[in-house]
Amino acid sequence: MLFKTQHRQIIVMIMLGLLVSTIFPFSASAGVEKTKTPTIDGDLYDNDPYLRGWAEPDATVTFQRSDGTYKVGTAKWDGEYMIYHDYDRWPWILKGGEQLALWAQAPGKTVSDTVYIPVLPSVQTSKPTVTGNVYANGGWLSGTTEPGKLVYLTLKNNSGYVVGSASTETGFYTMQVKPSYPITAREKLQLVAKAMGAGIRESDPVTVTVLPLKGKTAAPTVAGGVYERSLKGLTEPGSVVTIQRASGLESQVTSSREDGTFSVDLNIDSYKLGEKLKLTAVTYGKTVSDPVYAIVQPSPKSSVPTVSGNVYSNGPWISGSTEPNTRVFVRLKKADGTHILGDWTTNGSYSIKSLRTVPMEKLYVTAMADGKKESDPVPVTTIPTVGKTDAPAIIGHVDAVNGILNGKAEPGSEITINRPNYQLHSQPSSTDGSFSIDLHWHQLRVGEQLTVTAETVGKGISDEVPIIVQPAP
Repeated sequence: MLFKTQHRQIIVMIMLGLLVSTIFPFSASAGVEKTKTPTIDGDLYDNDPYLRGWAEPDATVTFQRSDGTYKVGTAKWDGEYMIYHDYDRWPWILKGGEQLALWAQAPGKTVSDTVYIPVLPSVQTSKPTVTGNVYANGGWLSGTTEPGKLVYLTLKNNSGYVVGSASTETGFYTMQVKPSYPITAREKLQLVAKAMGAGIRESDPVTVTVLPLKGKTAAPTVAGGVYERSLKGLTEPGSVVTIQRASGLESQVTSSREDGTFSVDLNIDSYKLGEKLKLTAVTYGKTVSDPVYAIVQPSPKSSVPTVSGNVYSNGPWISGSTEPNTRVFVRLKKADGTHILGDWTTNGSYSIKSLRTVPMEKLYVTAMADGKKESDPVPVTTIPTVGKTDAPAIIGHVDAVNGILNGKAEPGSEITINRPNYQLHSQPSSTDGSFSIDLHWHQLRVGEQLTVTAETVGKGISDEVPIIVQPAP
């Protein structure tokens, strides 16, 4: 009897459940949050290779064309997504005026609202003009393109490889075609221009026909001999000169200038005395020249520099003259050849200052011009300092915020500011002795004491001048 009663209760419960589900339909998504609507970054043009934008992190993002085809991507941890439609097995060619549908679905959420994205038509870059020639071994092109914007120009061979490129913002360009990939005579190259900016596509191509080589480049001539450190000569303007050593393993390549001159200047002795070098030249549109041979001779010595001034134990202060119209390295060195100080000059005069040396030590000044050996040395003796530099005069005060220290000292003296345990700053005074030093970078503290000294070459360090950092006005 109890069993029958329980059975009837179960049947009634089932029937009540069916009745409730009919009156109040159950939805599996009830109470589940909807994915936020994705956005796109900027406008979409018919030449854009991808769609980029923002969605919820890890959301699956879908955009679909009107024909039902679609592309899918996943948003990164920060919500950025980028879906390429131009680089897969079935690339899309978007059309201006069509409309794409975009939606997203994050894990555990329902699908977002759909966003409809219009495809905007792109603007084509103007076709560039072209002058010049390209030969089977390269060449030069120039011409015009759209002015007032950054434009990239690309020259490709029949295989699609880039054999020349250039960029311009003025509307005028020059392109050297020095192909890394081979080009052949009568091959049709394609030159295109593309202005930078959203919604701009490349221009229609301009065909450049590769011309065959004709004739042989004139053989280079060597002017004044070949030396251990330098070689100068003459060849056809713009040609490339190859200098090959007797072993055939090493070469030095240089381009001749507009007047056809070329030179090779080496910072160290490179060629061996008596070595036989082979020189050839080649220019665009011609084959390689006949070889020219030259024997390496000893490099001449540089002219001895003149020296005036003195070298003091607290720094040299010398100047003089050397060979004009060439680059010359003038240096001060010790008797054992140890380098102390040096500098390059190109105008035939030099000046060397600063660095400390040992009193009464004998030092040497030499010069070495490009392509030549070091000159004979000029001896100089280090002179001890005499007397003391005048103490600098401080003008005004230094505050903790602005940190500007103004003053007057002996012209060209080194002004040094110290904290109790270390140097804070150092710089020279001007030719009239004035100085203005910015110390605010050093986080000055109100009430702290600094000391200032001056030192002139040939004199000892001045007495210390104390200063107290003041509060800002």
